[in-house]
Parts: sequence; C-alpha cells; structure tokens
Amino acid sequence: MEKILVEVCAGTHCVMMGSMNIIDAVHSLEEFREQMDMPCEVEVKVVSCMKACKANTSIENKQGPFVKVNGKMIKQAESESVMAEIMKACKEG
Repeated sequence: MEKILVEVCAGTHCVMMGSMNIIDAVHSLEEFREQMDMPCEVEVKVVSCMKACKANTSIENKQGPFVKVNGKMIKQAESESVMAEIMKACKEG
C-alpha cells in the first residue's frame, strides 16, 4: 500500500491562517479512504515550524499555511488544494 506523507506547518502564522483546519480535513479523508477502499495510506505529520515564511523573500511566497505532500510544497494551502494533491499522489502511486 502506497503511503503518502502530509506535513503540515503548525507555526504560529500557519495556525492563524488555518493549518489546523487542514489537519482535520486530512484526517476526515483518512476515514473516507477506509470506506472507499483507496489504495493509499495517508500519514499526517505536524511540523512545529517549516520556516517557509522566513525562507522566501517575496511577499506572495510568505503567506501560509504551508503544507508538503510527499515533499511537494503547497503555499497558501487550503483543504481543497491539499486534498487534491493527496488524491493525485494516490493515483500516481
């Protein structure tokens, strides 16, 4: 079974921008996955801070929340964009 790693930044800025909602949405996808018999397992890892907002110099790249799906960074992540990337990774795997 393919394992998809979802890393969600839980730094102060990202939490204020909604990263906890993304974590909840990914957990609900895991329940849905079991019901739909999807061939992928999703592991959610909460990262204390990815420092992505400090590493980027342009304003548009500093906006969180930041999420990585199998190493691919999603900036200004929303539940829908993260779910879409997880589904894509599951289909490719």
